[in-house]
Amino acid sequence: MNKEQQVKTEREVEFLKELHQAAQMGRDTLEHINNNIGPGELRSAVEKDIFDYSDVCADITCKLDDRGEQPKSVGKIPQMMASMMINMKVDDETPENEIAKMIIDGTTKGVTECTSKLSDYSDLDSDIRNIGYKFLWVQQKNIDEMKRFLHN
Repeated sequence: MNKEQQVKTEREVEFLKELHQAAQMGRDTLEHINNNIGPGELRSAVEKDIFDYSDVCADITCKLDDRGEQPKSVGKIPQMMASMMINMKVDDETPENEIAKMIIDGTTKGVTECTSKLSDYSDLDSDIRNIGYKFLWVQQKNIDEMKRFLHN
């Protein structure tokens, strides 16, 4: 592998690892929220979103495996901070619209970060960037799904 190919592969791995961390954080946060809410339509919607985030994580992991790399886990401190915030704000009594707002706010930050990453790595091949676009689509779909719970 020449120097140019090596640099390209390193950028692909960096992009994929950053995407994986973001998708993992989104999935873990949704799982934590899901564990704090009761049964109903919101819970079903959150579970579907968890599945979509997990699918993105799996796609990224396959691409990293192809390059002999492993995903990088989200750090303990960001996970703990997110868990503490959810525990303070979400329980069986929390109105659906408040939970939906929290999810929309967090996911909107994810959309912004993903869009920025896609711009930063615009030189990568489309098969790699397409995973970023898929993740962006999953996040936007999540936001659109949560909007229906804002009625309360």
